[in-house]
Amino acid sequence: MKTSPEKLTLSILVFSAILVFFACHKGVSNSSGNIPPGMQKLSVSLTDGPFDFQKVLVDIKSIQVLVDTCHHFGDPDENSCSDSEGEHHHDDGDNNEQGNDDDQHDSANNDHEHTHDSCLVWSDLNIHAGVYDLLTLRNGVDTLLGASFIPHGKIIKIKITLGTDNSITADSVTSPLQIMGGQNFVTICIRNENLDSIAPNNFHLIVDFNLARSILFENGVYWLKPELRVFAERNTGSIEGEIEPDNSFGTVKAFNATDTAYALPNRDEDDEFKIRGLKEGIYSLWIQGINGYADTTLTGINVFKGEETRLGEIILHK
Repeated sequence: MKTSPEKLTLSILVFSAILVFFACHKGVSNSSGNIPPGMQKLSVSLTDGPFDFQKVLVDIKSIQVLVDTCHHFGDPDENSCSDSEGEHHHDDGDNNEQGNDDDQHDSANNDHEHTHDSCLVWSDLNIHAGVYDLLTLRNGVDTLLGASFIPHGKIIKIKITLGTDNSITADSVTSPLQIMGGQNFVTICIRNENLDSIAPNNFHLIVDFNLARSILFENGVYWLKPELRVFAERNTGSIEGEIEPDNSFGTVKAFNATDTAYALPNRDEDDEFKIRGLKEGIYSLWIQGINGYADTTLTGINVFKGEETRLGEIILHK
């Protein structure tokens, strides 16, 4: 049966590991050796696509990182993103009654802005560009997109650029996934809390590409309008469990008043699921029942920063 687009729930988690490309997640090195002076290390991986389409292919062309070389990781986040890239806006009205005092004030502001702009450096991340089947990457499985050294400083933005070779396959029918509005890139602000620092000048970055909100279906056409969020694995927790019986469940959702995330249990591996990137707090877990089984909601699930909350076996009933 073809999946309803309104129920589409899919996420991509992007985070760092090592400097070469792997098909599966490998251990992250916490070594800070061999990092050139004046540089830092950032690597990016791709994971987690929780929905029951047969394929969801996303064409990833490049990732760029904006670094403020005049500041460092841990420095305050205030205005670190909103005033980056030299996007300064001024009121150029005709009211000049304050004369020279205003001129001196504007001059001082301009000097500050030019100094700040000179600190900003865009750097290309060395990634393995290509088309990725997101449905092979879920419930903790991930693949490394790439990594490289970037200038030392405060990471304040990343920019992910997509190609045009995007598609969805459902009921053995493949449909193009067209980028809405022709904007083929997404820029994401980065705060201190979004980065994992595993060693001096060695960082993880995790990005959640939420296709539940990113894919639209209009007049028989699938459209991609990317929405992404960032988080750090060490600053968030996860929920995992196993659902029985077989073929009784669909999508799984963890939610509270401020946070929502999804998963689809892996039917080839004991019906297990894992939802990552949850902020610390108390959650409810909603499990979609199918094939005559009732929807089920569990409440009062505690999630702690940097920890896995294991629920064990969850039995659905008709």
